[in-house]
Formats: sequence, C-alpha cells, structure tokens
Amino acid sequence: MKKYFWIILFLFIFSRFFFLANFPFFYDSPEYYRESQSLSFFDSLSRSHESVHPAYLFLTQLFQRIIPGQNVWEISLISSIFGLVGFLSFYFLIKRNFIEKIAIFSSIPLLFFPHLWLIQTNVLHESLDFSLLLLGLLFFDFFLEKKKLIWFLLTIFILALSIFDFVGILLWAPIFLGLVFLKSKGKIKLNIIWGLAVIVLSFILSLLGLFFLFSISQVIEPVARLKVLFFGYGSGGIFLNWGTLDILRMLRNDAYILFYGYSIAAILGLIVSVIFLAKKKKWPVLIFFLSFFLPFLLIGKFWYGGLLGRYSVLIAYSLALFLGLIPWRKIYWIFIIILFLSFCPTFWVYQQKPIIQRQIDLIGKIDFGKEDLLVLSDYQRPQLSFSNALYLNGDEKRQKIIEEKIEEKLKNKKKIFISQQAIDFPYWQYDGQQIHIVSKGNRDKAQLKEFLQGKKLTSIVLEKNYPLLTIYQLSFQTE
Repeated sequence: MKKYFWIILFLFIFSRFFFLANFPFFYDSPEYYRESQSLSFFDSLSRSHESVHPAYLFLTQLFQRIIPGQNVWEISLISSIFGLVGFLSFYFLIKRNFIEKIAIFSSIPLLFFPHLWLIQTNVLHESLDFSLLLLGLLFFDFFLEKKKLIWFLLTIFILALSIFDFVGILLWAPIFLGLVFLKSKGKIKLNIIWGLAVIVLSFILSLLGLFFLFSISQVIEPVARLKVLFFGYGSGGIFLNWGTLDILRMLRNDAYILFYGYSIAAILGLIVSVIFLAKKKKWPVLIFFLSFFLPFLLIGKFWYGGLLGRYSVLIAYSLALFLGLIPWRKIYWIFIIILFLSFCPTFWVYQQKPIIQRQIDLIGKIDFGKEDLLVLSDYQRPQLSFSNALYLNGDEKRQKIIEEKIEEKLKNKKKIFISQQAIDFPYWQYDGQQIHIVSKGNRDKAQLKEFLQGKKLTSIVLEKNYPLLTIYQLSFQTE
C-alpha cells in the first residue's frame, strides 16, 4: 500500500503547489495581501479586521521577505504548505486508528473536494489554522497511547497556536473528545479529563499570547480587542440569534456548503457509511464523526463573505473518512468519479482570467469624470477601490446615504454609473470566480429595487459571457 500513498501524496502536492492563486480572489484576501507588504507587523495588526489572525499575518510578511518579488502566489504558498501538513496529519491519524488501507482510501477524496482545494491554494488563513488543529490532534493521539508529557505539551502548544490565530477554532474543540471515544478502550473517563485539560489549557495559553501581543503593540487596547475577538465576531456571537428562522437559515447554509463544497458524492457517502456503521454498532467511530459534525452545523450560523464554508473546512476530513469506510469498493469508486466531476468546474474557472479583472477592464472603458459617481456592491469593494465610488452593503443607513447621493448627482447633471451586482445586491454576487452560494435569490427583492423604479438604466459596457459584470448609466426616466 505504500506505493499508493506516495502516488496520492504526489497528486496532492501537484494539485496544490502547481496551481497557486496569483490573484486575491476572495473578500478578505486583498487585505491579507496588502498587509503582507507592510514593514510594521504591529501597525498591520491594528489595521486588521476582526477576527485578527496574527500568526498568519506574521507568515505573510515573512514569506514576502524570503521570496523576492511581490506576487500573490507567495502568500498562497502558505496555504499549500499547511494544506500538506494537514493532509499528512490526517493520513497518519487514520492509519494509526484504523488500518493503512482505510487511510489510503480516505486520502483520495481530499484531492477533489472543491472547497478544500480553494482554501489550500488561495490567500486565506484557514489552511494554517485547521492544519495546526489536525497536527495537534495527531500529537494528542500519540499522548493517549504513550502518556508521555512531551506529547501533551506539544498538543497544547499547537492547539493554542491555532486558537491564537483564529478564535473560531474553539468551536472545533470537541474533536479532541471525539478522539478519546475513538481511541480509548479503557480509562475513558481519565482520557476525557486529559482532553478537557488540553482544550482549557490551550485556550488559556492562546488568551495570554493574544493579551501579551496586543499589550506590546502600543496601538491596540488589549482588553477591548480580546472582548471583540472572543465574544463579538460572527453574526452577533455564538450565544445570540437562535430563533426558528435563524436555525433554518443555519441548516440551509450547512446544506449548501455540503453540496457545493464537497459534492453530492460526499453526502451520499456519509449516508451510506452512517447506516453501515450503525448496523455494525461502530459507536466510537460515529461519536468521532459527531464531534466533527456538530461544530460544522453551528458554523452554518455565521454569515460571511469570501468562500462561505471555509470556516467549516474540517468537515472535509470526516467526510473523507466516511467515504474511505465504505465497504463496497465499486460504490466507493462511483462516488470518487462523481466527486472528481464536481471538482472539475471549480478547478477550471480558477484557471481563467479573474472575474474582478474583467470588471476592472469594463470600468476602464467608461467616460468617468472626477465629479461622476460609481455605485458598486460591497462584494466588489475589496478589489475595486475608487475615490468616487460608493459601496452598497446590507446597512439601511448606508443605503439611504447612497440613494441621497445619487439623487443629488442626478439633479446636478452628473453621471451616475452602477454595476449589475449593485443593482442585484444582495443577490447574484460573485464570490471569487463563482456566484456566492447563498446569493442565488430573487432579484425582485434586491435592496435598490424600489429606489430604481422610475429611473432609466442604460447599458454602457458589457461582456456577453459575463452579464453580471455589466455597467449601466443611471438617469431620470424622462431624460
């Protein structure tokens, strides 16, 4: 089986390191790239949005200094390196707790999950965070077997570093308890205590690290920043907004992420494996999976731009395991073929010219004066920065300001240009090279729908193959 491992490892390295993104496709990526150019780590830290990612920020600046040039792929390389760390950690973790054959079959799906590939080839911090968590899980597995202090300390340090970089990792802490149930044949209560100790001590260490970092930065108020980090990130925090509609929206997001990020093959494989393992009464394996799946469900609660689903990427590894556990190999290979076919469109579109560059080219063709106004979607804002542009987001006050500014410009006979994505906002928004998976809604409910009634939209520049990039000129209907 070893030769198959080396073949899969080669394919993994080839699919990641030879297809690094050389453009900041996603919502936060331009900020990460911009701050990588900074000469001051602490100034960059103070400018970073919540949640701040100090370890990732440090690595981006380090790579920009080690590798000459100012190419985006240098930052994408970080994601691929840690993607490889996560792949190897997962492989050896499964090999140790199952058999080598299961580890091989569980590794193959990791080549073709669309979301996992995007996260591990782009300017995104999640590959670092979750690969560290997997490495910490592997170290904890060594500790549960050998009970040596060095493995316990390494586990705490690696998990703390992961939380230090992204506090959302705390939601995935139950995985360490899930491993206890998978691993333990005796002394399970004692091992649960060890697992809880790892989680608590890692959290404390990460908290102390962040407090120290913010304290010495001289530009950040440490207590206030920590309060925002641990209690104010996401959609109002984990403890708020638990109405029926919120739960239904969370489940919808989870379903979308599974389907678009991991394909129908992973969903079917999950169902087949759960039924098989339940019949065989493989409860430790099911509990181990549940420790992945419950955090995944919770993360569907949080809405964010830029590859929705990237915060839940650890589900890829449990889905891969469940595919690997399918006992009928013909069914397994059918699912792998379906997964590969689902992966190909994502892979293909990210080899094409970036959508945002196409939009820039179209805007460059407009007769655009300093007194004129350009209205864009907030999804276009990170990569499209213009001094006389206004960006429509979900804030009603912001919307009112934009509407008043448009009316003022129209009365003063100035030109108003508006993108198709601003017209459709918050629906039909590009997220990287593809449409955001929860934005494929009803255009009749667009934010500016009522305001634009009675006004004339004249197409100024367009690209036939990309109608969502069309730029219109806005005027009164009577003109």
